[in-house]
Amino acid sequence: MSEIFPDVLRVYRPGVASRFLNLVYNRQPQFILTVAYTATVQLPGVSGAGTTPELRELTATADVEILAHGKALCLLGGVPSNPNGAPGPSIITRAAFDLIPGMPYLPVDAGLKNAPAVSNLFRLDGAAPAQAVTTGRALDSDNNQAGRLFTAGWKLGEDLGQKCATNNRYLIIGESVPGGTTTALGLLLALGVDAEDKVSSSMPGNAHQLKLAAVNSGLAAIGKNKGDFAANPLAGAAALGDQMQPAVAGMALSASRFCPVMLGGGTQMAAVVALMAALRQTPPQDYAELISQAQPENIALATTRWVSADPTADLAGLAAAIEDKFGPFPACYLAANLDFSSSQYEGMRYYEQGFVKEGVGAGAAAIAAMLGANLTASELLPPIERAYEKLCLGL
Repeated sequence: MSEIFPDVLRVYRPGVASRFLNLVYNRQPQFILTVAYTATVQLPGVSGAGTTPELRELTATADVEILAHGKALCLLGGVPSNPNGAPGPSIITRAAFDLIPGMPYLPVDAGLKNAPAVSNLFRLDGAAPAQAVTTGRALDSDNNQAGRLFTAGWKLGEDLGQKCATNNRYLIIGESVPGGTTTALGLLLALGVDAEDKVSSSMPGNAHQLKLAAVNSGLAAIGKNKGDFAANPLAGAAALGDQMQPAVAGMALSASRFCPVMLGGGTQMAAVVALMAALRQTPPQDYAELISQAQPENIALATTRWVSADPTADLAGLAAAIEDKFGPFPACYLAANLDFSSSQYEGMRYYEQGFVKEGVGAGAAAIAAMLGANLTASELLPPIERAYEKLCLGL
């Protein structure tokens, strides 16, 4: 399959990646978008998801609506945008939806601040907005919220995985959590992973020092140090992470027992991989046997070239650092070799300058579209431009 789809880059564990692509090639995807709000997004300088602080609160809500309706009902502008004008990654995912007609879509609320206008929103037990990582209590202080989200995610993943196995489908789990690369750093450092300067960003140049300072403030607020949560991973997510992380970790581990699972995201999903690896090593009470049955070789992280080749981050190095900490975890890492440099639209060309990069499961959706419609990355550009025209230009 690697010879047939050269535009699906093998970022980490290439042998497992080729096996995974063979596994999903003749299957249709089901798409899950897990969304949440964290006040981390409002820390100055850490996020470019949304043109203003007020609109950042609506970004995840808008992404849910775009995939459901083809437009964001909560935004006049049609699609969340970076402050410089680059359109959000929902244009990529929306294009994939148009190319894969009938793909089942389930939005999953892990803690939104504003409810989207959709009829099938699945709200997880424990869903509630999160505080900023600087508090050291991003979820709740007794770890109950993280545990409830993991359990709810596990149950949902079991249900979806069994249905996908019956219908010969694979599961794509995307995310929209603005501010999530900072919470990813928070979780990774809480678990003791050497992630400094490795997480990506929706802005060129990244904001490593701001993100690290925010995480260190959170650690100091609760009197903890890097790695203090390695043996209690869900408590690490509760302290310095976000709601998506335990929810998706539960979903992916559970569903992997039944079907292939593609985690749609960049370094935010790498933090989820780290959480899964930590949970395999130190499982929560009552989950030891179930987690031991998970099949991590059935899990792939799927992102875009803008993340995998980000000069200000290190996705492959992050994957290696996770395994250095927790031992082998045979999930593979893929990237869609997208290139917007020849786009007729300036906003899309901003992607090549380091803006946006990933989100809303864009990389996984692009790979699914290339596999399902037998398209190269360059052949995928016109459909993405059409999605941009509809969402951003009203054409």
